[in-house]
Amino acid sequence: MASSLFQKLALTAAFMVLSHAAHVTAEEVPDVEEVGQSEEVAAVEEEALRSEAAQEGDEDTVREPVMASASAWMDRPKLRLPEDYPDRTRILRGDVDPYEVFWEVPESWAVRGGMYAEHDTLEAYGRMREAAARDGVHLVILSAFRSFRHQRFIWESKWQDRHERLPGVSARDIALNIMRYSAMPGTSRHHWGTEVDLNAFNNAYFDTPEGKPVYDWLKAHAAEYGFCEVYSARASGRKLGYEPERWHWSYIPTASRYLAAYVEADEAAPHGFAGDEAVPDIEWLSEFVLGINPDCLWDASQAGDGRSLPAPLILSMVDELAEHAAPDEQPLLDGGQCIPEGWTHEILLRWKESGFPLSDGEGSAGYLSMLEHCLADPNPDIRDGIAYEGITDILRSDRAQEAELRELKQRLLTRLVNTENDPLGFSRPFAALALAEVARTDRIESWMSQGERRTLLAAGADYTANLRDYRGFIEGEGWRHGVAHGADLLMQLSLNPEIGEGEAFMIAKAVFDAIGAEEAPVFSFEEPERLARPILFLVQRGLLTEEQIAIWMEVLANPAPHDTWQDALADGEADARRKNIRAFASILLETAEGREEGDLDAVITGAEHLLSRVP
Repeated sequence: MASSLFQKLALTAAFMVLSHAAHVTAEEVPDVEEVGQSEEVAAVEEEALRSEAAQEGDEDTVREPVMASASAWMDRPKLRLPEDYPDRTRILRGDVDPYEVFWEVPESWAVRGGMYAEHDTLEAYGRMREAAARDGVHLVILSAFRSFRHQRFIWESKWQDRHERLPGVSARDIALNIMRYSAMPGTSRHHWGTEVDLNAFNNAYFDTPEGKPVYDWLKAHAAEYGFCEVYSARASGRKLGYEPERWHWSYIPTASRYLAAYVEADEAAPHGFAGDEAVPDIEWLSEFVLGINPDCLWDASQAGDGRSLPAPLILSMVDELAEHAAPDEQPLLDGGQCIPEGWTHEILLRWKESGFPLSDGEGSAGYLSMLEHCLADPNPDIRDGIAYEGITDILRSDRAQEAELRELKQRLLTRLVNTENDPLGFSRPFAALALAEVARTDRIESWMSQGERRTLLAAGADYTANLRDYRGFIEGEGWRHGVAHGADLLMQLSLNPEIGEGEAFMIAKAVFDAIGAEEAPVFSFEEPERLARPILFLVQRGLLTEEQIAIWMEVLANPAPHDTWQDALADGEADARRKNIRAFASILLETAEGREEGDLDAVITGAEHLLSRVP
């Protein structure tokens, strides 16, 4: 759906790989058949429908069909979801009446009547269905919108079955086993009205003479109508979330808006069903809701009214003090402009020479605030020699309390994402460098929440991947060095023991985006070395696989927009990209081959292949 693999690997958030422990635990639950096969899926789905129909029968409400034909629902006013629905929590959790919100699926399109879907999803599906029919392929909807109540019935049926048959197995392990194929109530994409299950609840069906033409057609053409196979095969590069479901197709323009809203909605956490005591012990958002095929992440290059996954998701998370600190201040255009009243450049220098002492009983907050403000000062002696060094000294000497660290982090994050208030190009690079020091404190002794750490990671990854100011050192101006500073932040995060495979994926995506940027000049200030470090540390920790590295290397080997690298040699930008890629691959290879421990061997094959492809 997007133009390159890099655009598809998002952090998103991410996003985040199913932990080894969770995967092994789920696999070790004894005597539990694969719950995604047709018998159980179809049976539980049918029973859920009967249960929901019975409950609706108690409401003394007789409903007529919303529409009798495709033309009727085409003319009906529609909501832009989820934005137009007044209660965000309910619409995201599927706790809505589909009769009032969605559109009835024409019965001729499905195995039964009474199904509902979001308007644009249904309209796009209708066009796709007609195109498939012209090619001799018959598509039929087995399931579309599912309410919270419907999903709860599916979940609790499986929960009761596992709980009775597996005495002594923890709630977490039972939940993880169910979550191989079924979402917790409140987290299913089917709540959004953007998902359709097609033709058979059985992966094997799509290898049969009847099913293979259906699947092949969908793989070839579904994207033309906005649909994507969200739970694709593991071999496709998707390491997250539920087991493959070749029947499950999502309308991405609308689903992307839901996904972005869901990531931002703290109140959407799953609750209100049997087994919800396992929720705190499971990474339900990062490893399951975000555990989709990276090709199914929407970006601005695509058609449709979609929304990119928020990266970074920051501004809603900063407190009022940090929110007003950077956006309201004037750009620093003259050296020394940041120095507060009562201080001078000479006083700052003496303070530095004395080791940046703090007044007794005052704490570090005021000092850190002053230093953070001076990170954008045009004078390199102030910016680099005092502001950055002062922050580093205070943090590395363990003189900042947790509340002070959190305030500094929020100020720096606001500075990092503020692209409108950095006319000289110093503010954001030095915010990234200072954030690397903040990340280091959390690496040494954890104090951030998981959400804070992922927000920091998303910000650092977004900055590093999308930075286009490549100035390094300029005589008289000093360092900007944004690429290297972003890499330093990602390196500190890559060393954090709380960072898992999913976060590693986001870090690696940002690094490969940065080294493969088409606009970059030849890097001459150690940028390839600094970008290589987080990759090497992640491989050393076992968080990146040889297969993942090989895929990224293969993408870097592509000389596009040129047909061959020989053609690229005459193009200055393309030739610079070639040199940067070779420098990066050479550093990875040399470092890995020099390790007797063999813990970096996963990069060798990919680096060798890249160097052989790129002259």
